[in-house]
Amino acid sequence: MTKYIKKIEERGLFKKVQNGDVKSLEVLFDRYYNVLCNFAYLFLKDEECAKEIVSELFINIWQKRQDIVIRESLKSYLYKSVKNAVISRKRKKTESLKEDIDFKTPDFITPETLLLQKEFEDKVKELFAELPLKSGLVFRMKRIDGLRYKEISKVLNISEKTVENHMGNAIKKIKAILDKHPELADYFKR
Repeated sequence: MTKYIKKIEERGLFKKVQNGDVKSLEVLFDRYYNVLCNFAYLFLKDEECAKEIVSELFINIWQKRQDIVIRESLKSYLYKSVKNAVISRKRKKTESLKEDIDFKTPDFITPETLLLQKEFEDKVKELFAELPLKSGLVFRMKRIDGLRYKEISKVLNISEKTVENHMGNAIKKIKAILDKHPELADYFKR
């Protein structure tokens, strides 16, 4: 029931964006910017490039707001848009030169907490680096970003059964890694 309410809420929010409400765009931006940057980062391994892609996405949404038709959930639309932008960016870079991205900018104030957050994020990055690419993507999209298997299968263009298999593989590998690094367990309880 809450997912249904959230979809209605997102559609209402997007309708406001389509009607020119800047505040609603800001709400969408605040809600999805970090998770979309993390998603783009998984493909690109370049923080600045990921931020640029997501920022451009929100600029395009605003500029083309009246022409956009969302058939599924807003979240799926955003993830697909980022994936398509990443693919496009990779093609352009392949034609010229290749580069790479980072995880998440900490929002802490003190130098000590910044350092601790950076160390923690580095350990989480290492953990995800040990996973096969698709399994890591599926795990993040399901457990961290909250997408359903059906939405993940559409975004990654794979079957739901394949999504389930990737999720199972990711969970097995993460459990093995957490045995070695129990300090990371809190990250996965969110």
